[in-house]
Amino acid sequence: MINKKTYIILIIFLGIFFLLMFLIFGIDNIKQNNYDTTIIVGEDTIWNYSKKNWVNLTTKKSIDKLNWKEFNIQLDNKDFGKYLLWHDDKWYAFDKKKNAVSIDGNLLAYRANFKINFLNFSQEEIKDRKYVDYVLEENKLSLSSKFTSAYKMLIDFDSDEVFEEFYIISNVFAMDFNPEKLFSIVFMVKNNKVYYLYNDIQKNNSLNGCKPYINSVLDTNNDETYEIILSCARYSVSESIDMLYQFDKEKDAFKIVISNQ
Repeated sequence: MINKKTYIILIIFLGIFFLLMFLIFGIDNIKQNNYDTTIIVGEDTIWNYSKKNWVNLTTKKSIDKLNWKEFNIQLDNKDFGKYLLWHDDKWYAFDKKKNAVSIDGNLLAYRANFKINFLNFSQEEIKDRKYVDYVLEENKLSLSSKFTSAYKMLIDFDSDEVFEEFYIISNVFAMDFNPEKLFSIVFMVKNNKVYYLYNDIQKNNSLNGCKPYINSVLDTNNDETYEIILSCARYSVSESIDMLYQFDKEKDAFKIVISNQ
């Protein structure tokens, strides 16, 4: 039978345990509920993060609410500054005196109630085709396939001070050859293992397929892990596909958090 002293010690121990659990997990959950982010990708995509949920903003009413709001702007993955944005079929930028500012390039604009961190990256030539050939074979594509895009980027995606390799290979939008199959594949290599992000293979119907590129690598919700915005350009009559990826540690794979499709 538990005596009174033991009972009190048990109650104190449980109280301390639950307090520690709250300090470790509860405060972080409260903070996550308070974070708010709006991200504009190109002309076609607006995402909002609030109360730990992502939504697409697509209605005219929701878009009009962003007019004349100040956004941080990046063009072609480089900081461009803070400007007022206004939407009328496309986005226009203005300084504080409402003088128009040109925003030509791959547009990423964002507003958040916290500082968003970005990772820089640049394209490199693929000198060793080991992983490219592995991916082609795994997807039953010819090793002699011609490319319209073939490059890699070194990104310390998981902040472990070791650079992961991100590859993009595609044969869409070909001008001087006509492949039977169109493919666009984006994958990461870490510890000699291939992790797919985007893998689209289809029969060539002249105007199908899209060419992927990494728009940005950033921490969208201040959880100290990075996400990837992957965009995929299609023929001019179609809007780009924009996808926000995060790495799922439990499944050991990338997953799409939100997309404009």
